Amino acid sequence: MLLPRVDVGPEEGVKMTLDLHRLNAVLMATLFCQLSGASIADEKPAMGWLIGEIGDSDVILSGWASASISYINNDGDSSLPQSFLNREDGFNINQIGLMLEKKPKGNVVGRVGPFPGPMPDEVDFGFNVTAVYGSDAKFFRTSGWDDEWRDNENPDTENFITLAQVFADIYIPVLGGSNLMVGLFHTPLENDIGFDLPPPNPAVFFTRPYSFMHGPAKHAGVLYSLKLPTEDGAPLWGAELGVVRGWNNWDDENDDVDMIFNLRWRSADMKTWVDWENIYGNGADDIDPVKETGSPIPALSALAGDDDLKRYLTYLTVSQVLDDSNRVAVEFTFGSQEMALLADPPPGGVGKDAEWKGVNLNWYHRLQADLSLNLRGEWFDTDGVNALLPFDGAMKAITANLTWNANHALRVRPEIRYDTWDGDGDPFAGGSRDSQFFAALNVVYSF
Repeated sequence: MLLPRVDVGPEEGVKMTLDLHRLNAVLMATLFCQLSGASIADEKPAMGWLIGEIGDSDVILSGWASASISYINNDGDSSLPQSFLNREDGFNINQIGLMLEKKPKGNVVGRVGPFPGPMPDEVDFGFNVTAVYGSDAKFFRTSGWDDEWRDNENPDTENFITLAQVFADIYIPVLGGSNLMVGLFHTPLENDIGFDLPPPNPAVFFTRPYSFMHGPAKHAGVLYSLKLPTEDGAPLWGAELGVVRGWNNWDDENDDVDMIFNLRWRSADMKTWVDWENIYGNGADDIDPVKETGSPIPALSALAGDDDLKRYLTYLTVSQVLDDSNRVAVEFTFGSQEMALLADPPPGGVGKDAEWKGVNLNWYHRLQADLSLNLRGEWFDTDGVNALLPFDGAMKAITANLTWNANHALRVRPEIRYDTWDGDGDPFAGGSRDSQFFAALNVVYSF
């Protein structure tokens, strides 16, 4: 998601006079400094500094490379479901990404929300093309799009290659300002994102929460974002409406569209952000269990005797800047699926109407200009619906990391995580343990 989702905006961003033709650059630099603890004494940007702008076109070529060494305290080599994207211990090439993009000039950013300032009065066109290679790309594939590339259809492949995003990005001067995205794009839902991008992108932790595992990664379709007209100095309101082909699908088997509807509120000083995000549609048959693509929450019409199995997912995220060194964010999740295949059915049944829910609390603390301490606590009730976690019960987890921004491009993240399970079966160490410790050292280089 590029820009994907930013949880908070700095007070300085409101006080300064915004040059709307450079809005994204201003936000990137200011948020990078205030929220991540990174030093921007080096004036090079985190991304795009190596090649950057191509001619005078405003088209930027940038990228990132993420690798890690990890350890788990079980007898197997699989770290699922705990670390999610990072599937095995030892050394992993997690992500190598290339991004070609042109950001439209406007006062609203699709999937992020509205920003202060007057509405530019000219239409502006942009685009984004993002390719990713590595072990994490297993979960970035899109059914019917790149799932058969190279060895992408083979679940035993270690590193996958995907064309993760291809979309047009258009600013339209209507209402208080509008943005239209058309194509294949990462989801506007959830507090976390999949790409290991530098701040201000919400990818602070190396591992992802269970709320991220139970949501979509991307969509094919249309997303319209708008800024509602407000008076100067008043809180900002934004809304998003989307029509997409399900979860992680280019060729959704049920041929029904899913609807996205989001509301975003920003306090006048931009220190408080509230995001309510929703997706609703038919979840039947939108999974390919052989290629492991599509939705992670299967519901099969042939077994359920119904080809219209409704699925709803909602996220409520509240983020607050406490002071120059502290920020907190809390995310609530609730989802439901009719006749979820993996949920424990009643006697004689196949699947059941299932619900999953959870909450995670994040605290980000800047220790010094280039170093931050980040903590996350999670509680998640799975109801056994997810293909990666087909167990009925509740997961509790605590994650801690240090993020060192060595310079404008290099980020080093040592991270530890401990998960405990209370429910049917044991999800760790091949079904033999109800808890697991995970540790990793992740290095990200942006260019």
